[in-house]
Amino acid sequence: MKETFRLSRIFGFYSILIVFILLSSSLNLEAQSNIIIGSASSVTVQDGDYFYDDGFNNNYKKNKNYTITFNVPSGSSIDVVFESFSVEVQSNCNYDWLKIFDGSSVSSTLLGTYCGTNSPGTISSTGEALTFQWHSDNSVQYAGWKALIQVISASAPPVIVATGNQAYCQGDMPLIIAESISISDPDPGDTQLNAMSIQISSGYQNGEDLLSITGTHPNITSSWDVTSGRLTLTGPAAFTEFEAAILDVQYSNSSSLLTAGQRTFSITLEEANYLAESGHFYEFIPNIGIRWDAARDAAALRTYYGLQGYLATLSSQAESDLAGAQISGAGWLGGSDQNTEGVWMWMTGPEAGTVFWNGGVGGSSPNFAFWNTGEPNNVGSGGEDYVHITDNSIGIQGSWNDLPIAGGSGAYQPKGYVVEYGGVPGDPVLQISATTIINVGSVPSPVGIFHE
Repeated sequence: MKETFRLSRIFGFYSILIVFILLSSSLNLEAQSNIIIGSASSVTVQDGDYFYDDGFNNNYKKNKNYTITFNVPSGSSIDVVFESFSVEVQSNCNYDWLKIFDGSSVSSTLLGTYCGTNSPGTISSTGEALTFQWHSDNSVQYAGWKALIQVISASAPPVIVATGNQAYCQGDMPLIIAESISISDPDPGDTQLNAMSIQISSGYQNGEDLLSITGTHPNITSSWDVTSGRLTLTGPAAFTEFEAAILDVQYSNSSSLLTAGQRTFSITLEEANYLAESGHFYEFIPNIGIRWDAARDAAALRTYYGLQGYLATLSSQAESDLAGAQISGAGWLGGSDQNTEGVWMWMTGPEAGTVFWNGGVGGSSPNFAFWNTGEPNNVGSGGEDYVHITDNSIGIQGSWNDLPIAGGSGAYQPKGYVVEYGGVPGDPVLQISATTIINVGSVPSPVGIFHE
């Protein structure tokens, strides 16, 4: 009996020890994996954590409703970079959807409602919290999402310097867009970027101009958008890796009768687009069905390396062309005649109060305006008092139209809004973009003679 009791105690001890080891291993694995699975909770996140839907590596679960809040230490902010996103699609996101709020609850400012493959992209908080509200119905389940969490501490932004002023003629071989480039950061610990973009910000000829990358860059993927004339390089990767990649970016022209003129290349940290003419940055934020006033408020909550965001105010053709090239459907701008019918003015940013159009169709423009043919027409019983860039299927590409505050349907349904950064009093002085130039000519270069 004593022997049996002794063996029982020994067996019990080792059983407990094995359970403890397995539990410890599981906890260590979770700590090393930094994986956050969607559930009703409030989580203090760390830089490098990953956020998944409740299905993790499988499809998300049906009939789920939960809210999860991410928190970071005081003085920091959060970037959530969606690397994949696939949710049941519906034009107004009524089936399955993910809502994102800029703050610690669903009472905070709504940044967007997302479904289908309309990825949120990179979501940035203005403070120390982001809240995610998830709903799935009882029918179809998809792969869900995977998102990288980055904790942004208050620090000096990187600095980029590039040179390049060259010539390209009919029949030339592809030409590098930058002859030199340097990316640095005053903070010694900051040596990586998530992405960079190279956009032909002026002079772009759709159907002729092409940017491509050569060489091997294992930590960087490239994506060419022919509509906007933009090559996006996506990491994360070290500064030195992005420098090498940009030096391998080439310009070519596929036309047998190329369009001569200057091409300006804006090389920008992260994914906003830079226009040298204005010195400002621009980005299109997808958000299906967003109202104009909600877009105005959401834009005002966005920052880009300390620059204050606002619903874009376009005061030149170059600005309008650049903004129009970025949209993936009707996108709100910061203009309205809500105060006085027919007196169209910018309502946001440093140009707030500036009148850019008087009257309706056939009115006059004291400043730059780019209305579509037959606009602004103020149709409908409630009128149309808010400016948006038209969908590419409607009239003149990149032109403007007036809509009610909630937008319209079909091609007139709001698909997001254009945010502009720069020019606001108190904005920091930054060097987070660089420009290079290639002068494109139609005369072939003499064989064996180098030209610039």
